[in-house]
Amino acid sequence: MATSIPNAFIDDLLNRIDIYDVVAPRVSLKKAGKDYSGLCPFHHENTPSFTVSQQKQFFHCFGCGQSGSAIGFLMAFEGLDFVDAVKELAQQAGIEVPLTQVNKQQQHDRNNLYAITEKVTRIYQQQLKNNNKIIDYLKNRGIDGKTCQTFQIGYAEDSWDGIAKRFPNEQQGLLDRCGLLSHSNQKSYDKFRNRLMFPIHDRRGRVIAFGGRAVDDEQQPKYLNSPETDLFHKGRELYGYHLARKHSTADHVIVVEGYMDVLALHQHGIKNAVATLGTATSSEHIALLFKSWSKVIFCFDGDAAGQKAAKKALLTALPLYLDDKIIEFLFLPEDHDPDSYVNQYGQNQFLQQLNQAVPLSQYLLDTISTGIDLQTLDGKAQLYERAKDYLKQLPSGAFRQIMQNKVSQISGIVQHSRPTARHQQRPKSTHLNPMRRLLSLILNQPSLCEQIPKSLEFGLLPYKGAEIINKVIEIQADYPQINPAALLEHFRDSDYVSNLNRLMVVYDHMDAAELASEMADLIAHLEQLTTTSKVNQLREKQLQGGLTDLEKQQLVALLTKKIK
Repeated sequence: MATSIPNAFIDDLLNRIDIYDVVAPRVSLKKAGKDYSGLCPFHHENTPSFTVSQQKQFFHCFGCGQSGSAIGFLMAFEGLDFVDAVKELAQQAGIEVPLTQVNKQQQHDRNNLYAITEKVTRIYQQQLKNNNKIIDYLKNRGIDGKTCQTFQIGYAEDSWDGIAKRFPNEQQGLLDRCGLLSHSNQKSYDKFRNRLMFPIHDRRGRVIAFGGRAVDDEQQPKYLNSPETDLFHKGRELYGYHLARKHSTADHVIVVEGYMDVLALHQHGIKNAVATLGTATSSEHIALLFKSWSKVIFCFDGDAAGQKAAKKALLTALPLYLDDKIIEFLFLPEDHDPDSYVNQYGQNQFLQQLNQAVPLSQYLLDTISTGIDLQTLDGKAQLYERAKDYLKQLPSGAFRQIMQNKVSQISGIVQHSRPTARHQQRPKSTHLNPMRRLLSLILNQPSLCEQIPKSLEFGLLPYKGAEIINKVIEIQADYPQINPAALLEHFRDSDYVSNLNRLMVVYDHMDAAELASEMADLIAHLEQLTTTSKVNQLREKQLQGGLTDLEKQQLVALLTKKIK
């Protein structure tokens, strides 16, 4: 377990939180026996292999192997680090996280970076208020003061040290770590100068970086973004994401290419728009969007660059396109981007354009058939061959089958489907050695530790794992009511946590009475094995040099016990 937060607090937190209440708002779950099941949010599938156990407070996917506690789920699903996931759960439980001194220093350091970005944001905002030229520029672009306030838009003055001079020497290093300084000839200076500033926020609304737009025609580059920092990883973030979630109840999200596109749409009442940050749409972006919306509409300019960006988005989206999700592509009239279009034609006309967005299925077929004459036999054969590289990227399921059928219909070539690969099988207890079976049982139901005789000497057995079992027994003795998920958190930072996660689900099919019976049989078997080991040791010593009177008595007792 992470040393930054006391173990006892994690155990108490996971006893207060019901993992179902954490997972259910994010994954559609259905009752399946004593547990719940649904489509795994961590890999692409069409048959549910993702389970949530309230009894163990544990989730597990038999398809990809992802598993863990409510903390682990939030970390994987929301992209949070350990401390932030604990804090979110603690907030739900109404308790405060007792950070240790080491973690307090780490958190203080991170908070210092957030404090820097927040202060710089306020400075930029104030500088905008004092600059009529930039205010007029925004007005001419159709952006009003309320929208600027919502997005915390600001202005970086045309100065080499406009920001640096606002901070004392001891904070210059923090400015640098936030990506706000550049360096040349052993000198530091402001990275952003004479630019309209767009703060970039994380999913919790904290400023983590900036994008700066040139306000003079000759200024290059037109857009300048913060570099990667401890706070900012551009491949994971989307501009306006936190506001789209906050201000819109729509079931779909619009992905555009620029900051001004997001602002213009928001001001015209279309508040479910986000933008990539100077990069092509990544698989992480699409996975993030599908966590909040069931439908994603990519909106591109109607020029050649827009077509190129759309194709990249298509190729990225194919492996992530599940049967319960929808992706569409909208191409605006040439010479228009979302910003210019909504400002010229208004909200209603833009929404009408959205209604004409092309489904991924149609755009995929259009892309595959580009440059092919489908009226000829040669063209149909070419289509069939070209489609293979695209269709094999789709996850198995109804949509992939429909697309294969459509290609077969157009080309006239029948596609013979192959049976799909089966999901990862649940590990069987019969495939495990006795020590692993014991570990699996006490992970599944920690109270079973109390049935293990103190006289049982694991060191006499020819199997590894004694150290881990003794640790589990020790933890359960300290926290008798600990649940399986909380128990696993004690091993979060160990090298074998993934193996423990797999062992956790071996006995899922058994109820409490069956587990107790299995435990009793296993203990009897282990005692028999240790007895045999002791007998062999004494007999070996007897052959080598003889036994003491006490050892002879022990051998007789052991042989008598073995006969019984």
